[in-house]
Amino acid sequence: MREASWETLYRWDWFHRDAWRRTFRDWKRGKFGGSSACFAEIVRELGGGPTLDCSCGLGLKTIVMKEMGVDIIGSDRCAFAVEKARELAASEGLDIKYFTSSWAALPKRTPQRFAGIFNDALTWTLTREEFEASLRGLHEALDPGGVLVFFGAEEGGRDDPDFQRELLLESCGREPKFRIEWTHEAEGTRCTSIAVRELGDTFFDEHHLYLIEEAGKQRLETATIRQPVLWHWPLLVELFESAGFSKLETRTFAGRARDGGTVKLNVATK
Repeated sequence: MREASWETLYRWDWFHRDAWRRTFRDWKRGKFGGSSACFAEIVRELGGGPTLDCSCGLGLKTIVMKEMGVDIIGSDRCAFAVEKARELAASEGLDIKYFTSSWAALPKRTPQRFAGIFNDALTWTLTREEFEASLRGLHEALDPGGVLVFFGAEEGGRDDPDFQRELLLESCGREPKFRIEWTHEAEGTRCTSIAVRELGDTFFDEHHLYLIEEAGKQRLETATIRQPVLWHWPLLVELFESAGFSKLETRTFAGRARDGGTVKLNVATK
């Protein structure tokens, strides 16, 4: 997950924001996908308290959680995303604090400690060294008894890496490998976004191609986001225990998924 790739992706997502500003709440609240609502429920069970969306991107789910009554702030390692998240929240009439930080640096970047931290990109971490450093930072940023909520391999299923890759192959097989995502024109610039999936032995890459036309000229920008297939359940248990977490479990929320099915979230307790 290189910084430049994320900045390019967020910059063009922001460029065509008119297309998603009217619908992102439905997506995040539960009509089309309910992880934000599930996190809000987990926080309520804990009795509330300050929380952090530490992979906030452009701030969409942070806004939704705030409107659900969650006491939340946002952070991201991409400075461009944080800047635009502030702008988006202000334009929606919301007072939400955002700051720039990697997960490992959280304890140094903010003096605040949190009852809950939401992370929807943790298992996109590429190396064990980075994963361990991230967990140490996230653990230190939590209050005692606080929880880190994230996606990943689930408790109670088949945990071997080969099976995790089979699941990934099945998922990729259901999605088109090449698709035109959108075309948008504003202020003399026209951009078409194309996504291409590439499957490797231990990862899949989502290549985003941006075909840009402006001032009578054409150019191409690219961003590649890699999702590794490394973090099976026994390894997650080992890593979280080593980082000092006392408990790791998978929570299931019925009827919250995009298709009306279940949402599963992993919850690690400090």
